[in-house]
Amino acid sequence: MKPIIKVIDTVLVKRGDKTLSYLEEASHQPQKTNDDVLMQLLQDNKDTEYGKKYGFADIKTVEDFKKKVPFSDYDDYYPYIERMIKNKESNLITAYNVIQYAETSGSVGAQKKIPVTDKSMEIYEKYSFQRTKAMVQKYHKEHYGRSMPAEKGLNMLETETTVAEDGIPRGSVTGAVSRRFRKLFPYFLTSPDPILFPIGGMNMNYMKARFALEEPKLLFILSAFMVNIVDMLNYIKANWEMIVDDIEKGTLNPDVCEEQSRPAILPYIKKNPKRAAELRRIFSRGFDEPIIPKIWPNMKWVCAIGTGGFAVYTEKFKKFAGPNIAIDYFVYAASEGMFAACVETNEPSFMPLPDSCYYEFISVDAPADCTDTIGVEDLEEGKEYEIIITNKCGFYRYKIKDVIRVVGFYNKCPMITFAYRKSQLVNIAAEKTTEEHLDEAVRRLGKELGCDFNDYALYADDSTDVSRYVLLVEPDTPIEHDVDGKYADLFEKILCDVNGEYKFICQRGSLGKPLVLIQQQQTHALWRELKLAKGSSANQVKPVRILDVPMKQKFFFGLVEEGQEVPNWDVYTKKK
Repeated sequence: MKPIIKVIDTVLVKRGDKTLSYLEEASHQPQKTNDDVLMQLLQDNKDTEYGKKYGFADIKTVEDFKKKVPFSDYDDYYPYIERMIKNKESNLITAYNVIQYAETSGSVGAQKKIPVTDKSMEIYEKYSFQRTKAMVQKYHKEHYGRSMPAEKGLNMLETETTVAEDGIPRGSVTGAVSRRFRKLFPYFLTSPDPILFPIGGMNMNYMKARFALEEPKLLFILSAFMVNIVDMLNYIKANWEMIVDDIEKGTLNPDVCEEQSRPAILPYIKKNPKRAAELRRIFSRGFDEPIIPKIWPNMKWVCAIGTGGFAVYTEKFKKFAGPNIAIDYFVYAASEGMFAACVETNEPSFMPLPDSCYYEFISVDAPADCTDTIGVEDLEEGKEYEIIITNKCGFYRYKIKDVIRVVGFYNKCPMITFAYRKSQLVNIAAEKTTEEHLDEAVRRLGKELGCDFNDYALYADDSTDVSRYVLLVEPDTPIEHDVDGKYADLFEKILCDVNGEYKFICQRGSLGKPLVLIQQQQTHALWRELKLAKGSSANQVKPVRILDVPMKQKFFFGLVEEGQEVPNWDVYTKKK
C-alpha cells in the first residue's frame, strides 16, 4: 500500500506547489488580481436575476460596482435561496452550478443555508489539503534535509450530509471537499470509510482514536479546528484503558456506537495485542510529559484552525505534542467562502486569497454608517477592518460581520488574522471588549491563580444597578470558589490592562465589579457533545464565548459549581 500512498503524496504536493507559486505571484499585485476576479464574477453572473436587478452588465469599473450594488446580509438572499431549494429554480443569485448547501453553525443567530457552487468548491480543494501538503513538505526538507515519509494520517474532519428539498446535499463545506477525495482516503488515512462517512450514531472521539492508536507510524492529523484534536486527546487520556482493551481483544465497546452502525465497522476490527501492550506501557506512565511523541514518534505535523477563539486549544495541543510537531494554521474561512490561507508553516497569519472572493474593507474606526470601502492593497499594518466579500456563491458586497487585523505583509499583500466577530463584541457601556481581550485576560487570570482554564464564557449582566461582566471559567483541576472577590478583583485589573476602554468606563462608574464563577469540569466538552447529538457538524461547533441567548445562559449557568452567586434573570433562576 505504501507505493500508492507515495503516488498520492506526490500528486498532492505537485498541485500544492502550483498553488503556492500562484500565491507568490499574486502577492506582488494583489489588487489587480482581485479586481480581475471581480470583473469576471460580474460578467459570469450578469444574466442572473440579482445581476439584472443591479445592472452587472453595465459595470465596467470597481467604482461602478460600488455605486450600483448595495451592501447586503443573509436576509437579502434568503428569499432567493428558499426558491432555489423549494422550487428548484436556478440562475437567481448565481449562474454557477450549486452542488451543496453549507449549513452554518448557528453560533450567531439562526442557522443559514449557503449555496456552495462548483467554482467555490474549486477554491476549497485548491487551498486545503493540496496547499498543506506542499507547505509541510517544504518545511520538512528545510528542517530534516529530506522529503517526508509516505505514511498514514488521522482525519478529524466530519463529513456527514443530508439532502435538501431540491435533492442537493446539505451539510458542512468540509464534508463536500472530503467526498471529492473519498476513494483515496483508505490509502492515506487511518479511519475506515464507515467512520469517515458514518451512517448512524457513534462516538467519534473513540472511533478516530481507536484506529489512529493502532497506527504507530502516524504522520499527521488533519482537522477543521484545533479544539477537535484536543477533545480527542482528552478522551484518550480519560478512556485509554477501555480503548486499549478493545485493541488487544479485537472488540468494540457496546457504548461507542448504535447497533445499526456496528455491522459496518466490525469488519475493520482486528486483534492487536502487541500494539495494545505497547500503548498500555506508555499510558500507564501518565500524561505529565508530551504524550504524542511517545505514542506516535513519527508525527510531523498537524493542520487545524488554531487562531482567534481556538488559540487556547493550540496551547493545550502543544502540551500533548511537545515542541517538534509543525502546525499549519490552515485557513481563515466560513460557510460563505475561504478567505485567506497560511503560506508558511508555524505562522498563525493568513494571506487573502485573491481568486476566492473580491474583498472590501472598512476601518473599525469609521462611523457606523460609513459606506466608503478600500481595497486589499490599501490596508495598513496594525489596523483593524471590517471585511466585506463578493464570493462565488452568489453573495455580493456581503457583510460577514468579521473584523480582521493586519499583522504584516507578504510582498505587497497584507497578512491578516481574525480579530473578532462584530456581533460577539461585548459592549455594555461602549467599552468594546473583544474576544481577543477576553482570551488574554482569562489566560493571565489563570496564570495568577496557578491553574489553566479549559475554557470560559462571558455573560453581560444588566440585572444589577450598574451593569457588570460575569465570567464563567472551567479550570482543568478543581479550585476554590471566589468567596472573597479575589478572582473578580484580579479579572477586573487584568481586563483594564488589556482593554483601555474598559478601564475608562469602569473609572467613570458605568460598569460594576465583575463576578467570577467556577464551572464544573467538562462543561464545554458536554456542550459540544450535545450540539453534535442534535445534528451539528464537528467542523462547525465553535467555542461559546458570549452567553447571548437564553439557551446558552441556561446551560452554562446550570453547570456552575454549587454554592456560588448566580445572576437572577428572566430565563433562569437558581435557588439560593
